[in-house]
Amino acid sequence: MKNKLYIIAPCRSQDIWRKRRAAFVLPQMSLAILAALTPERFDIKVTDELVDDIDFAYPADLVALSTNSSNAKRAYEIAGIFRTKGAAVIMGGIHPSVMPEEVLLHADSLLIGEAEEIWPLILDDFLSNRLQQQYRAESFADPSRIPAGRWNVLHQRRYYVPRTFQTSRGCPYGCSFCSSTQFFGMQLRCRPIGQIIAELRGYRRNIAVFVDDNIAGNPAYARDLFTAMKPLKQRWVAQTSVDIARDTELLRLAAESGCAGLLIGFESINTLNSGDVRKLRKREQYEELIGEIKRHGIGIHGSFIFGFDHDTDEIFDNTVQFVQKNRLEAANYCKLTPFPGTRLFETMSDQGRILHRDWEKYDRYNIVYAPKNISIEELHRKTAESYMKTYSLASILRRMPAELRNVLPYLAINTSYWLGAKRLRRS
Repeated sequence: MKNKLYIIAPCRSQDIWRKRRAAFVLPQMSLAILAALTPERFDIKVTDELVDDIDFAYPADLVALSTNSSNAKRAYEIAGIFRTKGAAVIMGGIHPSVMPEEVLLHADSLLIGEAEEIWPLILDDFLSNRLQQQYRAESFADPSRIPAGRWNVLHQRRYYVPRTFQTSRGCPYGCSFCSSTQFFGMQLRCRPIGQIIAELRGYRRNIAVFVDDNIAGNPAYARDLFTAMKPLKQRWVAQTSVDIARDTELLRLAAESGCAGLLIGFESINTLNSGDVRKLRKREQYEELIGEIKRHGIGIHGSFIFGFDHDTDEIFDNTVQFVQKNRLEAANYCKLTPFPGTRLFETMSDQGRILHRDWEKYDRYNIVYAPKNISIEELHRKTAESYMKTYSLASILRRMPAELRNVLPYLAINTSYWLGAKRLRRS
């Protein structure tokens, strides 16, 4: 009889509303990759609690919990239930990697770092009854050994797209607030292009979503990737830096290969925040580069953060005006969050500005630190107002994309944000 492995991504209770498909939810790549790394000696069950209920009656021998800071509390609850039933529990992900002593209070074992090189060893140890308390990946995964995810174990119909794609890991910027850099490193590691093309050839949906931190972080690699993607005629979206627009050939190839939109982390339009945002550019530079991207028919979803130490109450309206003037197709506004393990968290801890360590509230919505030039109440209120102004009917009409084929996706995402803005205002 095979041992039973239950892989779970926990979800906070306040996020369960997404099960009603009220937002653009993406399947978690970590779950699909962990399943792909697991040999046939195990029966596998996978649950993403964001879209499905956990089956606590499942007779698991080993439970693997993919844990970040905001879902850590829920992960501990789930671990406790399964441990009382006799299952061993291992936790991995960003939070166990930066808070190992805390996590070990709730788990039998933890995985620090990426799973590719060490997961088979962990399973061997489990089967031999010698599971260790900690497993640490001594190096970052060889990108050629990052497998295609085993997506059929997920409830694919519950997501906006049934799977996602990844071309690289790592980000060279090292912004103070970024936990991804702590986990994946600052060296960009690119997967073999042939593997990515093979994965895309088997994909039959209208839009492909790449989850890289920066798909164009290595321009030479990105040129080869986009060139190889052109014959596929696959529309796609990804995250990147605005600096993609500095390379005319690269931007042209992105458009020709089917790029429909880019999520760009502008983070701030206040240049005084360059100590925290390493990729920060002047406002005029942003506007020039945005214009270049849009001239190639590529939409832009801007991401911004409020609450840096050099922000004042002017930052809110200035950012909304920036979004509207440059006709960004969408924008999200996060509140600065000093995630554990980041440079920002260590700095604010040293300054005595961390208000608490209730990890569930480390979610870019709640405020967990003492802002410098803005009150907590004002940061909450003006972020909500920024959403309301950006997703007012007048603003939506003003930012309407010029290309007809982009109008329906534009209206869909703006309607979703409009509904979210109403919910945020009520809260």
